[in-house]
Amino acid sequence: MASFLGAGSLFAFWVGRRLGAPYVRRLVSSQVWERMGFIVEAEGAILGFIIYLIPGLPKDIVCYLFGISPMPFWIFAVVSTIGRMPGTWALSAQGAKAAAREYIALLLLTAIIVAIALPLYYHRSRIVSWLQRRA
Repeated sequence: MASFLGAGSLFAFWVGRRLGAPYVRRLVSSQVWERMGFIVEAEGAILGFIIYLIPGLPKDIVCYLFGISPMPFWIFAVVSTIGRMPGTWALSAQGAKAAAREYIALLLLTAIIVAIALPLYYHRSRIVSWLQRRA
């Protein structure tokens, strides 16, 4: 399952790289295009990693956005693959607990995931601002 997720992300990155930038530049102002520049820096890789850590977020658009940036393909491949692993594991573990009818374990696992995810979500603007300032 994870290999299909990774392959889809890499394909979306490739589509963004090959087709996206010329079209997006026509649709957005130069100021918006320049603000997206922080994705390119090393902090962009860290931001991408954080985005991929959050299970359930729609990451397809992120793949296309990283594709229109000059971020090297191999950095994107590593960030998207490693960042996706914990979320994929968490969702798979939750599904396994539900299938085994281990509802107490499912609730405990879900509570742990929520306890980790909520502070990250709550402080997301600070995290992104900090990454943008560093860039």
